Amino acid sequence: MRVSDMGDPASQSSPARIYWTAFIGLLFDYYDLYLFVYLEKELAAQFALTHSASNALQFVGLAGVGAGAIIFGWLADRWGRGRVMLAVFGVYALGIAGLSLAWDYSSLLGFRLLASLALGAEWGISHTYLAERVDRATRYRFAAMLQFAILGGLLAALARNYLLPAWGWRWLFAASIAPVVMLSLARWRVLAKEAEPPRRKVAEMSDDSAVPPLRTASPGQAGIRGIRASVRPFAVCLGLASLTLASGTINVFYAKDLPQTVAYTAFFWSNVIPGLLLGAWTVRRLGVGWALAVYAAALLVLSAWAWCSDWPARTLAFALLLPLLNGLPFGLMGAFFNEVFGPYRTMLSGAAYNLGRILAGFSPALITALGLHQNGRYFIFTAALGAGVAFLSIAARRLPVRL
Repeated sequence: MRVSDMGDPASQSSPARIYWTAFIGLLFDYYDLYLFVYLEKELAAQFALTHSASNALQFVGLAGVGAGAIIFGWLADRWGRGRVMLAVFGVYALGIAGLSLAWDYSSLLGFRLLASLALGAEWGISHTYLAERVDRATRYRFAAMLQFAILGGLLAALARNYLLPAWGWRWLFAASIAPVVMLSLARWRVLAKEAEPPRRKVAEMSDDSAVPPLRTASPGQAGIRGIRASVRPFAVCLGLASLTLASGTINVFYAKDLPQTVAYTAFFWSNVIPGLLLGAWTVRRLGVGWALAVYAAALLVLSAWAWCSDWPARTLAFALLLPLLNGLPFGLMGAFFNEVFGPYRTMLSGAAYNLGRILAGFSPALITALGLHQNGRYFIFTAALGAGVAFLSIAARRLPVRL
């Protein structure tokens, strides 16, 4: 294994500054992502949307994160993470401003797509930006802490519950524009002082790669060869993202039926934090493969208990415990995905995560189609997700580390 060149240490920011530079974008991206989900009924009433039109809005949001990860990830690999991070903030601010001013269904659809492109770009670039600037011993801890940005969903839930009646849905979107502009300036100041670490040539691979460096190949041929060498790790990463994010997606939709008090809402969203830290700790002790195996076993046990138990509060307990378990894979994916890819790391890691998010977004419809949405039978679905992760944990242990 060869650690990538991190550039001149004197030109690099401290790990804490690197973390906050990556974190600030993801926090508000998650806020607006979940705010759109929570405001689905209000938007449908405002624009007299049919059921198919509402579904189209959700699909555009999912498609946008996948496209944003690929397009902006490729640009980041070509032109530098820092430059593209600033551009993504501009796209995000434009999309959110447009959503707050949307005048008809077409404008709502278009600005929804624009904001989703920025969200898809932000995850991959932020995690790669962080992973390439800290050593491996602390990479998983920082990646797990970066996922604290999912608490933007808590902000969205509280805004929907307590600010929507007084502010209206337009101001809930607009409220994030001012902090985003301020944080963009802060990000620009940090990035302006930091030299971009030298990027490896597309053809360069790690010592663990079965494909030797192509020193005489054209850039196009080298890029194709590099992407082909990434097919197996991409398949594993896509599978992990799809299965684990499906578990989180089910729980977010199921949580709408929980008691909507401040205490329940805060506990539901913040319960993922100890899971994120547990994941980083487990990876340090056991490695990624075994950490995923632990998650899979715990998910199978929790699902079986919830299915077999006669306790009246078992569904509530399941909904509150599942975020704790889901925090484990959420926290390790950002670092793990970057470690198993060589060339086009930003694009491939972001695409695996966000395309997995798209597939996971269909899980509620799949549960309904299979008739698992009644009488608590969705526990069968989460058990199946756990079994799938257990299988992929074996494949994850066999992937070479390239970063």
